[in-house]
Amino acid sequence: MTDQPSGFELQDHTADIALYVWGNTLEALFASAADGLYATIGVMQTTAEGRDHTLRLEAGDAESLLHDFLAELHFNFETRGVLFADFKFAKLDGRALEVTARRTEVDPEASIFDREVKAVTYHDLAITRHHGRYEVTLILDI
Repeated sequence: MTDQPSGFELQDHTADIALYVWGNTLEALFASAADGLYATIGVMQTTAEGRDHTLRLEAGDAESLLHDFLAELHFNFETRGVLFADFKFAKLDGRALEVTARRTEVDPEASIFDREVKAVTYHDLAITRHHGRYEVTLILDI
């Protein structure tokens, strides 16, 4: 365990990869999970400065909301070749989120792709509070 206020750590998992994520706030947890998702894929470079883009999602609980948030980021990466960064949450209450992020296009020639993420799973997905921070382990299908 680390004393950093937020972050992520990749962990081996049978046939998949586990992504352990933590943050002092739900916002930090969600942003670190996004960073971890992208880091799982590789080291990506972008082509331009980017522009602001707003995402709005609703779900039945915080775990489903986190899953759907990451699935939306993954979908945009796979289908449009874009990354989101610098997340600014206007709303995040465990059932809904509204976040503005910088949307940039991936430069495939300058990027290093380590692995293909097929999907974000619900496997054992549970956000917990431990030592005053939020923690979750996500299983990514690779």
